[in-house]
Amino acid sequence: MMPNVDMWTIAAVLAVFALLATLRLSIPALAGRKLGAVADFLTNPAWLMPLILGMYFAVGLMLSGEASPWPPATRAMFENRWGMWAGITGFILVVIVDLWLIWTPSMVARRFAGPESQHAVKALPLFNVLFGLAVIALLLIFIG
Repeated sequence: MMPNVDMWTIAAVLAVFALLATLRLSIPALAGRKLGAVADFLTNPAWLMPLILGMYFAVGLMLSGEASPWPPATRAMFENRWGMWAGITGFILVVIVDLWLIWTPSMVARRFAGPESQHAVKALPLFNVLFGLAVIALLLIFIG
């Protein structure tokens, strides 16, 4: 007999893989390196595909006030509403959204910028942090 697995358990597993792929893109020392067969599989950018929907879901919930940009608050909100696995999923999704707001885009841009463009993207991480924190602050002030 197969155990009963709800959609939030599956969502949590997919969110963990998306977080691992995001961390690989976010940490310059890991991006583009071969980490071994298992690590390459677990951090493959293909795991970001479900994140496309998950990020829109999380940002939409943040904009409507049903989720917070603070991961522990979202975990509590989701857990109270849908259960433990929903709380775990919400926590991970908000961590990923925060990383994509604050840091990851600048690391991806720096990685793929050609040598002639490196000077142009030098300050991009600072801009990314300031812009991302401003968005999160606005969400916290006006919605949360």
